[in-house]
Formats: sequence, structure tokens, C-alpha cells
Amino acid sequence: MMMTRSLLRSPVGALPLLLSLLVLGCAQFLGFPAYYDPTTYKNLTDVKPEVAALYDTFANDPVDSGRVAAVRLTLARIYEYEKGKGEKNTETTRQIEIIKDMFERHVEDRLKTGKWSATHLANNKDNIAEAFDAAIQTERLKNKNE
Repeated sequence: MMMTRSLLRSPVGALPLLLSLLVLGCAQFLGFPAYYDPTTYKNLTDVKPEVAALYDTFANDPVDSGRVAAVRLTLARIYEYEKGKGEKNTETTRQIEIIKDMFERHVEDRLKTGKWSATHLANNKDNIAEAFDAAIQTERLKNKNE
């Protein structure tokens, strides 16, 4: 307790503390990466298996427009949430755009070409899973605890 008080009374002892506070306070204005957001992580990890399950139906079942619309809405909500964080979150926002665009291409492909073969299903599931993994990893890299 005595050491802390003496550090704060001394201009030299307080300097490191003041500099640290200044850097932390200005970090958001200096273009440092956005902070880890557990909501983003949860959103991405929740919708990834939903998309995979929907893709599984593309091999044998008619396209369920209700499920497609639900995934579109979920992806749109995630995108708007990420976009609303501002310019410092462009990496995650861009990853969500990639996922949305890929999902739309895959749905369009299924509607135009019909049921997917096992190989086509596996390739598209792998592609969308990799896109989700890139977005999840982008968000995880912001986590300072790892």
C-alpha cells in the first residue's frame, strides 16, 4: 500500500501508469483491431451447423424455402451486427459477406441444377464450412486470452 502511494506521488513513478492509460484510451482511435466479441463467435458457431444441415437436404429433398429464408435472415442479422461495429471490424464483416455470397450461390445452384450428388454436396459443405471457419478464426484472433 505504501509503495503504491509513493509511486503515484512521484511524477516519475506515475509516468508509466499515465502512459499506459493514454495508450489504452487512444487505442480505439488509432485503428487497432476490434476487440473479441463473444456474441459474434456464438452467432457464427450457431449458424454453421444450421447451414450444414440445410445442405444435407439438398441431396434428396425438395428445397425448403422456409429454411432457406430463415438462414438468409440469420446471415443478414449477423452481417448487420458486424457492419454496425464500424471500420475496425471490416475483416469479420468481409468474412460474413463471403459466407452470404457463397450461400446464395449454393442455393441458386441447387435451384437451377436440382438435387446434389454426394460429391457436390461434400464439396459445397466443405467450402461453406471453410468460410465459416475463417470468420470464426478471424474473431478468435481478437481474443487476447488465447
